[in-house]
Amino acid sequence: MATTARSFWCVFSLGLLLNSFALAEEETHQERIERLRRELEAAEKVASEEAEKKATSEISDVEIPIDALVVVSSERSEGSGFIAEIRGRSFFVTNIHVLGAARGATFKNIPGRDLALSPIAFLSKHRDIAIVPIFWDGPSLKISSLLDFQEIEIGNAVTVMGNSSGARVATRLSGDIRGIGPDEIEVSAKFVPGNSGSPIVHDELGVVVGVASYMRDLSSKSKWTEDSELADIRRFGYRIDGEIEWERVSLEDLYEQGAVYNKFEDRTKVMQDISYMMENESTLMTGYRDHETLGYLFKDINSDFSWNRGTSSASNVILLRKLIDRMLNELQSDLTATDRTLTLNFYRKSYLEMASSREQIIRSLRRFREARLE
Repeated sequence: MATTARSFWCVFSLGLLLNSFALAEEETHQERIERLRRELEAAEKVASEEAEKKATSEISDVEIPIDALVVVSSERSEGSGFIAEIRGRSFFVTNIHVLGAARGATFKNIPGRDLALSPIAFLSKHRDIAIVPIFWDGPSLKISSLLDFQEIEIGNAVTVMGNSSGARVATRLSGDIRGIGPDEIEVSAKFVPGNSGSPIVHDELGVVVGVASYMRDLSSKSKWTEDSELADIRRFGYRIDGEIEWERVSLEDLYEQGAVYNKFEDRTKVMQDISYMMENESTLMTGYRDHETLGYLFKDINSDFSWNRGTSSASNVILLRKLIDRMLNELQSDLTATDRTLTLNFYRKSYLEMASSREQIIRSLRRFREARLE
């Protein structure tokens, strides 16, 4: 574009100079200025039209076959997936965290056709990607064989299509590539929960370069990041190109480990919230009274308990001690069983990170008890 513009302006300038010599004796100074102004405006208009035409021709309205897009839906969760051909075979592709939570879920493509999944899945050992062999006679998406930096670059346009917000319809989201790493790709397309497992399609090449996977909330700024140009919410997918190390697992085993981990994660987050609200003396703490496995923690936190009196109330102190003792027991109770059950790389890694956060909760509760209740 820059070379074309320079050539145009050189030709225009030469023509302008020749015309000026030919007409110099016939025009007044004012007439010559007016003529040059009109010719300059005409040249700028032509250049602008050429630039717009070139920019328009570079925009690819990528066609994504809706038959290859899949909605994963159950009472507990919603997710996305797609059908792709990998090494000559048809596979259903999604995130491990989507498939692991999909016991009893339906797998339907957008026109409403049910997918019959093989009882065996293959999980990436280092990326949140799962593939399941299927028998398929319909259209499928093309997978990028390699993220060649001469072809796929930061700034390239991409499209994400999937089950946004669990609405069970395919929503088209446009954006561009913001970052590329060894295993991941960052995009500006504003996908949301429910889009996990959606394909990230390179508009110009029409191939899948990644699987939409997670978001990071970076809205809390420090003095080092307050002037950052990066978005507060950043969105990432896992690359699906290159050499991926796979582990084979039965869907039944995956569902079992997914259920165990999701329960462990839920319980950990609830106790984390309770610990935080306890330290901040918040009545919202009792909002978990009806929790399936942790509701019993609040059986003594009745109408006699009030944060208005805080820890200056002897009655409050007794009730809080009981609550903390129960929480400390709960924080330890399912560690051994969960540790023994989770053997798959994805859940094993996530479990170890979550177990570390439990250690932080335990230390926090003990500090609160020592500082406020003893």
